[in-house]
Amino acid sequence: MGGIIDFSTDCPWELYLFAFVHLGCALVMYFVDSCRLLTSTSCTDAEKIFESLAVLSLLYVGVIFTVLTFHNKSSAAKVTRLSNIALNGAVAVLASFVFAGNSSFDGGIERSWMHMGDMLTAIILVGVLCARVAKADAEWAQKKPLKEGMGINCKTLLILFGIVTVIKFVAYTDFIDPKNFLPDDSEMTDFAVWMWKFMVILILEIFLAVLFSVLFDDDAGHELVVFTIIIMSVIAALLINPIQKYMSDWMGLNSNVMWIRLGVLILVCIVAIIGGRQNPNRSGYQSV
Repeated sequence: MGGIIDFSTDCPWELYLFAFVHLGCALVMYFVDSCRLLTSTSCTDAEKIFESLAVLSLLYVGVIFTVLTFHNKSSAAKVTRLSNIALNGAVAVLASFVFAGNSSFDGGIERSWMHMGDMLTAIILVGVLCARVAKADAEWAQKKPLKEGMGINCKTLLILFGIVTVIKFVAYTDFIDPKNFLPDDSEMTDFAVWMWKFMVILILEIFLAVLFSVLFDDDAGHELVVFTIIIMSVIAALLINPIQKYMSDWMGLNSNVMWIRLGVLILVCIVAIIGGRQNPNRSGYQSV
């Protein structure tokens, strides 16, 4: 078992790499003026909003995949399944970089060196994850019945969270205009539009992680993911708070409603955790 990362032949280092790349990108975008880094100009109000939302989504993906990898690192079959999930996410991210484009050509928004770096990083992630999944002796975890273990517990909450995430993904893709997040006097830029689309891709990755937990993980894993949701929800509120002044009131994110929502979400998560621990047949706790 060792520490978090044990560079043995069975260590799921590919998954840790996937998670840490997301975390690293989030930290760079948070501490560095990413607009100037990628496009050579400072961020507009719209770009500040969607940059912060992209940072939050990157953190979410990085943290949840780190938690899932650490919890399941001793199960080769589950690692294979999670690697396959991450591979799908990495392919989606690679596609988003393709459509971002190189600013050396018409329609591109990223500086040449940055675009090549993003492409290379995504290609490496796809390659190492594909190699992990394609191993001749790879074991594959069996899907657990979806209805099994339903009740007032973390699994049920994750199913609901997954449904909401899918609805958000579809809505942000086809039904919600990103301009709704902006005051009337703000304008969308090409970079803001790409940040919005990139955030939607990351929402898909979050859904894939939740889907893995629901279909293949044990009760202890479900609880860890719910704890992650609580922590990330607090971080989300702290990240959104400084950019509230740039946002419209369309989603209620620029007022005290955000903190009320946070409190309700934390309460629901706590109820699910307590309810799950009342089940004498809960599984996986011996490995936590």
